[in-house]
Amino acid sequence: GNEAVFTRWGYSKTVLTGMDLLRLALERCDSARSAVDMIITLLEQYGQGGNCGFTKQFFYNNSFLVADTTEAWILETVGKQWARKQVSGTGAISNLLTIGSDWDELSPGAEAFAEQKHLRRGKDRMDFAASFSDPLFTKFSRAGARRASSLSALGSGAPATAATMKAALRRHDDPDYALSAGSVGSVCMHFGGLVGDQTVGSMVADLDKSGPVAWVTGTSAPCIALFKPITLDAEGTGMFGEDQQEKALNYWLENEYISRNLQNNYAEKHEAIEKLRAPLEQRFEEIMTDAAPEYRKQAARECFELEKEYRVAVWKAIEPLDHPTRHSPVFSMQWRRENRELVRRWPVYSQSSENASTV
Repeated sequence: GNEAVFTRWGYSKTVLTGMDLLRLALERCDSARSAVDMIITLLEQYGQGGNCGFTKQFFYNNSFLVADTTEAWILETVGKQWARKQVSGTGAISNLLTIGSDWDELSPGAEAFAEQKHLRRGKDRMDFAASFSDPLFTKFSRAGARRASSLSALGSGAPATAATMKAALRRHDDPDYALSAGSVGSVCMHFGGLVGDQTVGSMVADLDKSGPVAWVTGTSAPCIALFKPITLDAEGTGMFGEDQQEKALNYWLENEYISRNLQNNYAEKHEAIEKLRAPLEQRFEEIMTDAAPEYRKQAARECFELEKEYRVAVWKAIEPLDHPTRHSPVFSMQWRRENRELVRRWPVYSQSSENASTV
């Protein structure tokens, strides 16, 4: 996986994006170490950056977390410069540089580059994060809080399992969290108010030696969504091909319709949703555990079919509202704008009665 990092220097506008680098490494490499080497090779040859925004321009450098069944690495980059560190125990990345002077390997030109730009920090060994971080953007992004939340969840004493990682991805920074008062300090981030971003999808990679399984939401708001299993032989198990864009969009819309309606009464309904979701996800894990390798694809398909029942149950749990709701004028205005934009791009969403009958 990769994260945008806020740095004082380094990205270009017509080069490889972080996601390009990820895909090329996945395509060409068979281990975490070789994938990190591949990303470094491409980075040094072509540079990084590119517009990674969907509705607006957004350019950035990248931090990478790369793992296989035996080891994991964190690779942090600024332009063509980089530092890498092997993960011991647990690790997490977010929208900030974290490798200081404790790097395992530093790009050959990093120190000279930092000195040339008058950015070098650290005495004997250069502090990569202190030298290249943009302190203002890093502070106000609250990336440190999100990374700390992830590390706290993984270091709670419970075994690091797919279930504990799903819980980490659902974390809000306030036990009394309200969707209308979003926070950039939450791993599960919701758009609105002062928050201009949102968690658009979540994934847990379970690197079992008998065969990896990716647990994916395929939708926004992991605190509401189900994590479903995807096998590497993913065709027919809930994944959509390039020729199935309309089908994929309809799947996303059905879940998004629930998510946007739940903003009105999340505080009252999230416990009811948890009671629906937790046993079903436990059942998914049991289905995949019990399935013989040759039947895993069929088992994954069964989980996606069961999700349809979950959507119906959640819809019944959140409607109708038993009282009027009020949000701040800014929050309401932002979501009216987003809903209008959704209708403009995909008019099918405006047919709310049709969507309601679907879910």
